Amino acid sequence: MSLTKASSLPHVAQLLRHKKPVRMTLFGSSSTEGVGASSLAASYAGIFEQKMRAAVPDKLEVINRGIGGQGAVQMHARLAQVLADKADLVIWQGGVNDPLTGVNLTDFEQITRDDLLALRKNGADVALMDLQWCRLLDECPVAPAFQASVHALGQELEMPVFPRFELMKLWSKTYGLGREDLSPDGIHMGDTGYRLLGEAVAQWVLDLAAE
Repeated sequence: MSLTKASSLPHVAQLLRHKKPVRMTLFGSSSTEGVGASSLAASYAGIFEQKMRAAVPDKLEVINRGIGGQGAVQMHARLAQVLADKADLVIWQGGVNDPLTGVNLTDFEQITRDDLLALRKNGADVALMDLQWCRLLDECPVAPAFQASVHALGQELEMPVFPRFELMKLWSKTYGLGREDLSPDGIHMGDTGYRLLGEAVAQWVLDLAAE
């Protein structure tokens, strides 16, 4: 499985090439906030920033705009805050709470599409992250439609999508980890899952920017 065969991040690539400062906003729900991690440093955002900072020393700012429990409607309500960040890259992580709370798929798609386009119009490269592999989503009959929708939006808008769901299953096989080892409470990732996620997303961004 290749993680680099997707739309590139031209704005970030140019900044990194010329060793300019880079601002990145992580926009999402509990996975971005870090719910389930033992500390902020052990969260996806914390690990991501640590790995990115090793590659972009003293020229990186990472803004965490994750709030647990939010879906497309709630994320849209605070879009102005994310736009005000004037980030060079926004990594959007969503689509998890919507199927669990009965949100209509068409409504999710329209709100998310509009928000992603607004972020790009604001000058940011935009990347997406799909759903996680966990018990609650496995037990949710409509979750696969939202998973497919995230990838369809990425393809439609030519925005790269980080394949979290597929990678979590790969990590399970590679490291002998069960589903609950990665998401101990059935929905939120723990330190092990977040470490693998943060490292993988950072490397994915660096690879895309190097294309």
